[in-house]
Amino acid sequence: MIKKNKIALVCGGSYGLGIEITKYFLKNDVETIVLARNKNKLLKLKKKILSKKLKTVNCDLSKPAQVEKVMKSLKRKNININFLICNAGNGKDDFSINKNYQNFFNAYQKNFFTAINPIESLINSKNFINLKIIVISSIAGYFKGGAPLSYSLAKNSLINYCQQVSEQFAKKNIRINSISPGHILQKDNLWFKKIKKNRVKTIKFINKNVSLKKFCTTYDILNVVSFLISKESEYITGIDIKVDGNTK
Repeated sequence: MIKKNKIALVCGGSYGLGIEITKYFLKNDVETIVLARNKNKLLKLKKKILSKKLKTVNCDLSKPAQVEKVMKSLKRKNININFLICNAGNGKDDFSINKNYQNFFNAYQKNFFTAINPIESLINSKNFINLKIIVISSIAGYFKGGAPLSYSLAKNSLINYCQQVSEQFAKKNIRINSISPGHILQKDNLWFKKIKKNRVKTIKFINKNVSLKKFCTTYDILNVVSFLISKESEYITGIDIKVDGNTK
């Protein structure tokens, strides 16, 4: 149970896992602000979730100037954030054979700075109360699952960042932790499409590479999110929780 009058800022909350995290906060009566760069997805989100407690802001999280503008706006309105969820990321453009500078740069822009920018900007603006930060990384950060090197390095850096800044943030009464999901199965996502294309091959892959021989679900992730923002986890910071079914 989340206390009343709390506010969550969900970065990348208009698609995939982000939508489920957004719905989780709204179900718990938490005023939720969603930041995302795709205007159409934000409009679809508002049509799909009819709630007065949902607010959406168009923002490219990879661009510090846009993020800074949003944080200044929140400060002017005296909106103090209690929960910051950094979920934005994209590995679609990183599945390239060519390992050049641009490939690595794009991976970090989409999967590292989309989390670092809102975290640093929010902290500098000081418009937060007992802030709890959850960064959604990936099991690829442990170089598991056969993901491209550029994507894996970006996610690994994200996990390391959370661990490195946790002591500094603790002095400001901020807890920061990360979650590394495994192979998430969700409607219309990458694994959903793979099953649709070749169910036998995909299931065989999961059975071979995941000890529990099943996909990760959004419910599995939400259970961990719920724990990390709860009072029961008040003594936990700077850790990464793998939710991967023991991926090889």
